[in-house]
Amino acid sequence: MKRAFTDIPEGQMHYRFEGNGEPVLLLHSAVASSDEFTNVLPFMSKQYRVIAPDFLGNGDSDPPPHAYSVLEHARSMISFMDSLGIKQANLVGEHIGGKVALEMAVYWPKRVSKLVLCSIGYYAEGSNTIIDPPGFRDPVEIKADGSHLMEWWRRSAIWGHPPALLEDRVIEYAKAGPRGEEIHWAGREYDPRPRLPLIKCPTLVFSATHDPFYKLQESIHKLVPKSELTIIENGPTDINRAWPKVFAEAILDYLNKAGSTK
Repeated sequence: MKRAFTDIPEGQMHYRFEGNGEPVLLLHSAVASSDEFTNVLPFMSKQYRVIAPDFLGNGDSDPPPHAYSVLEHARSMISFMDSLGIKQANLVGEHIGGKVALEMAVYWPKRVSKLVLCSIGYYAEGSNTIIDPPGFRDPVEIKADGSHLMEWWRRSAIWGHPPALLEDRVIEYAKAGPRGEEIHWAGREYDPRPRLPLIKCPTLVFSATHDPFYKLQESIHKLVPKSELTIIENGPTDINRAWPKVFAEAILDYLNKAGSTK
């Protein structure tokens, strides 16, 4: 795996990449980075050119000029593809990364070959407080005593991950800084349901049974024309981090199958 930066109109974007052939873009979840796919790349890169960028304001990419919407993040990803000379790619998006991928597929359909939506969600009236505990999306003030680091740890620990994975998440929160929650706000404001029926490309709806949005995946699947649904039984939240081989194999199985039936 290698790392690099590329220029887009809003600044520099950092990305990880490995492999050759047909491109696959891996789009990460909110207040995270391409690091969540570090252990996925070695499996997928045996068959594809796999590229995992950091969204603006996350990881090592430059911050956006203002709090970006999902559509604005999608536009920045099209600019990212342009900067690398990629005319069309397969998209795999985790949580808000899936919403960005969805918007790319609907707004720029010629740029997307196949689409994988991983555990995207929406917030109906009376949304589950397990998904959004009190204060979970509030801005975090940087404090002289470092107590903000404990708040970032608390937010990372809510899904029950082991300490090594939690440490990676806290580093991502620190890199995103005080503006980090902006991408969570963008995800909450974006309802994918009106956009899902507009998808034209082959699509997989994918999730794991311990993901907080797992129960919504059947309804999402029904809204996407001719989509397929894959659920990993007893799979954890952030399955791409926790079970990278299982995640990669499920995605590869779909991309290869969908590619053979085009």
